[in-house]
Parts: sequence; C-alpha cells; structure tokens
Amino acid sequence: MHSVDLLDPEGLFGFPHRSLRVTSVYLLHTNRSPYRSIPPERLFSFLSYPHLVLGDFNLHHLLVDPCRSLSERDFTLSARYFDFAFDIPYDLLNTPRVYTRFPFDTVSRASVLDLAFANTAVSPLVSLWDMPLPSTGSDDLPCVITLKPPAIMLPPLLRIGPSLTCIW
Repeated sequence: MHSVDLLDPEGLFGFPHRSLRVTSVYLLHTNRSPYRSIPPERLFSFLSYPHLVLGDFNLHHLLVDPCRSLSERDFTLSARYFDFAFDIPYDLLNTPRVYTRFPFDTVSRASVLDLAFANTAVSPLVSLWDMPLPSTGSDDLPCVITLKPPAIMLPPLLRIGPSLTCIW
C-alpha cells in the first residue's frame, strides 16, 4: 500500500480542498485473518479531504461481478472490505460487470479484482471510471478515473429597471 498526496495551495478544481490523497493497493493472500495482507481499517479512513483508494484487491464481490458464484469464505472476506468502506463512507467507482482481469489461461474466467473507491469529498468530482486501454502485459487491465471540476455556480442576476442588468 502506497499513498501520495497531491497538493494545490489554490484548492483543487476551485474546491476548498487543497489536497487529494491517492492510495494504491495490492492485497496479497495470507493464511491469517483478515486473509489479505492489509486489513480494511488501514485502507479506508475518515478523511475530510478527497481520498481515492484503488488497486488490485484480489477480492470477489457480487456488487461488481453479480453473475459470479461466490463461496461463503469469498463472500465473508469481500464483505468485510466493502462494508467497512461503505460505512466510512466511500463510494465504489467500478461499473458492475466490467471485468478488470482477463487470465492468460483458458480455464479461468474473467473477473473483477481491481477496485476503485472514493470518499464523499471526491465522489462528486469523479466523472468517469473506464477501461479504454489495452493490456500492459499483465492479466489485469489499466483503469482510468477522470475527475472534473464541480459545476460553477454563477451569481444570480439582478434586474434594475427595464434594461439594466447587474451581475455580482
């Protein structure tokens, strides 16, 4: 797990937040609880500024792969991460049924292991989660997250007399 803070003293996109934290995750399988190398409590934090958590979670969940048949162990394991994220609250950015992993062998099926979560401070800025890029040699495809500035609120118009308009 690695985090990077992007700073802008003027505020990001005209938003009052001056920083954006991006946390890159690669969860390894382990034999001890929580059966992944990083527990959800270390990944998701209540932050007042924007935070994106993304990467290869090595988890299967019905929200992103609704046609997948999950074992009780897989369901319990992934639910712990998803439930914790949603309680903070973080939003899931993935589009359901859009696979992020395409195995090289012909036996395994495609799956969604690469996940992206955004806390409520950055969710309104996310305009697109997409997978437009080809494989980089890995069985996981790159995901692209596009942020947009919030809609600019224009001040109201004030009419003075029949033809004079003031904008403030």
